[in-house]
Amino acid sequence: MVPVTRRLGRPHLGVLSAAALAGALAAAATIGASPGFAAHADPAHADPAHEGTPAVAEVPPRPVTVDAQLIRSVARRVLLEQDQPAHLTDVDLIARDVTALGPLSPGEVEHVTRQTLLGFGPGGPAVLTATAPPRCPPTARACIDVDAKRAWVVSEGHVTYGPVPITTGMPGYETARGSHRVLRHVRHDHSRIFDSPMPYSTYFTTSGMAFHEGRLDEPSHGCIHLGHHAAAHFFETLRVGDEVVAF
Repeated sequence: MVPVTRRLGRPHLGVLSAAALAGALAAAATIGASPGFAAHADPAHADPAHEGTPAVAEVPPRPVTVDAQLIRSVARRVLLEQDQPAHLTDVDLIARDVTALGPLSPGEVEHVTRQTLLGFGPGGPAVLTATAPPRCPPTARACIDVDAKRAWVVSEGHVTYGPVPITTGMPGYETARGSHRVLRHVRHDHSRIFDSPMPYSTYFTTSGMAFHEGRLDEPSHGCIHLGHHAAAHFFETLRVGDEVVAF
């Protein structure tokens, strides 16, 4: 007999298609339940590009260590930008005052160091019991190391405040060394000669030299520039007639 070939009509094709679809869905359900594959609860949120990729936990960034060396580097860079010599101010004391604020980000270090050099930093240590420098006599109430760019408030040979960073007179306007006496205080003074503000001025020479608030990234015309907090402390602590020794 000649085999009879039957053509499948559309009803038969529909049955086979439905069966195939049912089988595919069952296989997909089995795969989704297998280890290593995550079934999506909501197909609308499925990401085909990451199908079957294990989730990776985010690792928080490691904090950057900010130390005194970084602060000194920033301070020296600021002085270089100002075209000032590296020894203009004591960068070790600047680093001490900035690190005393506690943990800082590198960006914060940049900002606080610049503010400190502008005279608006955190200030130095309030009270110490260290012995005064050898060249600071026990009769003095304040001493200035012109070359090292440091100053102290002292009492009977003991440091009560400082050392704090300072700047002194530029060439041609050198700070007068020797023993002086506090002459007067002017809270809101302004130099008419140099058109410059002089907050918390504590004068100690008849030629107009004084402790006062000023920038620590530039020299003075003979005065002692102090940061804001230090200038206020010298102003409030020193009395007319107190000895000031600059060496």
